[in-house]
Amino acid sequence: MQPDTDIENGTPALSSEAAADWGALEQLAAADPNVQPDPNAPEPPPPPAPLGEELAGMLFMMSKVLAPAFPSLATIYTEEACGAVGGAVAGVCDKYGWLQGGVGGEYGPELMCLCVVGPIAFATYGAVQGDIAARKEKERPKGEQLTKTPQGAYRAPGADTVTIGAPIA
Repeated sequence: MQPDTDIENGTPALSSEAAADWGALEQLAAADPNVQPDPNAPEPPPPPAPLGEELAGMLFMMSKVLAPAFPSLATIYTEEACGAVGGAVAGVCDKYGWLQGGVGGEYGPELMCLCVVGPIAFATYGAVQGDIAARKEKERPKGEQLTKTPQGAYRAPGADTVTIGAPIA
């Protein structure tokens, strides 16, 4: 006959008295003042930034990303203004229990990577497109004219139309 085993980890089941004694021993071991820290233990992760600072930093970074396209944003979203907005929004978030795990929660590192890599990838794409267009312009024979109209330009009526059997006057 086998003794009853704990379902979770396969160890012999303890009686309630033995379980209480075991719990008391664990508490005593945890409270031991002579315990030395494990030198091989990994360092604990740094504490997250306060929510207000995180929100302010995110807003300031986004204003810097958008500033080349919208230059007037740089005058509105100063570091001080972003700090004030971050502090105000953090108060509301604390009141209602929003964003308690930070702006990205468990996906914070991934979102930060996207915020940093995304604008660089977009700028790289634009730069490569410009280089390709410049290379094509150099390779084009000098007498040849571009037939491509600029985007948004109007073409002459009928320029894209082929008429078969029209009378020639």
